[in-house]
Amino acid sequence: MSIINTYKLPVLQEVTEPAPGPFDVYFIGSVPERLESPRVRLVPYVPSVHSKAFFNEYQKSPEIEKYLPLVWSDYPTFVTWVQNYILSDPKTLLFSIIDRTKGSDGENIEESIAGMIGYFNCDPHNLSVEIGAVIVLPRAQRTFVSSNAIGLMLKYALDLPTDGGIGYRRVTWTANSNNKASIRAAERMGLKIEGEMRWAWVLPEGKDGGLPPVDGRRGEGQGRNSALLSLCWDDWEAGVKEHVEKMIERV
Repeated sequence: MSIINTYKLPVLQEVTEPAPGPFDVYFIGSVPERLESPRVRLVPYVPSVHSKAFFNEYQKSPEIEKYLPLVWSDYPTFVTWVQNYILSDPKTLLFSIIDRTKGSDGENIEESIAGMIGYFNCDPHNLSVEIGAVIVLPRAQRTFVSSNAIGLMLKYALDLPTDGGIGYRRVTWTANSNNKASIRAAERMGLKIEGEMRWAWVLPEGKDGGLPPVDGRRGEGQGRNSALLSLCWDDWEAGVKEHVEKMIERV
């Protein structure tokens, strides 16, 4: 019997400026209108509302990209990448991080935007999801923003529906194995290291992943290992939930 394969690679949609109007989040799971603590609010990322404010702050500190497996050299590159590799993926839901202590309780986006964070590889059947694209802008680093944003994401994923969550069983986190700050941030919130995923990424040209060059026969770009951490429902019920709530409340 003959076989066919009708799959075609998606065509890259070049974007120079996000279109205004209603935005389809195109996500496989449930979408909260907002997740918030007294000091931080997470809202679904709307390109026409959040892109410019985020990138204006992001581009001020090129060192942010050191451990990221991407290069956002200018605004069109950024919005094109976000559209094609995050917003077009139904397993991914991106949030903007809003600092409620700035800009009139976060209403002024230019003053209050503090970063981005997302759910990746969402699997409703197996009740698992990854927290990814955790980018806290320099003006919000070493503050309450990171612990609040990560904590809100953990609570929504692992809390039962009766407590306002979706009752998943497993949350994962991956980070460049050399990015000790990212690994520590996850561990502080109760995630545990499971191991290292070797050669997990092919990096853009010019990015150094800390691994030896490939043999020249396996594509362009250097490689990167990723540390894998997780937090599961039984950890959550055994005390991590209370720990995360204390981290959110901590001054």
